[in-house]
Amino acid sequence: MAWPNGPEPTDVTSETIKTTSWKVSTYYKKSCEEHELYVKDGMTIRRKTGFRWASFYVETNDSKPPEFEFEFVPGGDGKKDSVNMYWLSGPNIESSELESMSDGCWEDWEWPEDMDAEEIERLEELIAEEGVYEVLEDQEGWMLDESEAWCWGPIVIEDADGNQVKIVVADEEGNCVEYKEE
Repeated sequence: MAWPNGPEPTDVTSETIKTTSWKVSTYYKKSCEEHELYVKDGMTIRRKTGFRWASFYVETNDSKPPEFEFEFVPGGDGKKDSVNMYWLSGPNIESSELESMSDGCWEDWEWPEDMDAEEIERLEELIAEEGVYEVLEDQEGWMLDESEAWCWGPIVIEDADGNQVKIVVADEEGNCVEYKEE
């Protein structure tokens, strides 16, 4: 019989996965964007907010630093050099959690192709006057469906004591390699 929040204590094996905590940060400023995807009636609005700095806590299932699998940023520069820190993946990565994003310094919008220019202009004016969440979610019926946090360029990895362990970056094929300053 299972307990309400998991197995009974007698069902737990003596083998437990030991995780290691890491702090992961952008090396260069302006190397992180948060993407918020709003959906309604089969359409999607993508709001991009750029940040000067970002850091996350990452748990690995071994004692090794995170082994990132780099991806392409939607609407990016076409390079496989980024990681979505909210949906992080890699051979030894268990989880990730936002520590901080600071100094939001730019914003960009991707509107649905089939939305007419007048509707886009109307929404932009309302958002400028009243705010994104108030307009899209409360007034217009859009739903925040997903959030992504894209980081690119060199990524600093620190251990739990704050010691810099390594700096990684994607090579031209998108493989995770150690960063060497030129």
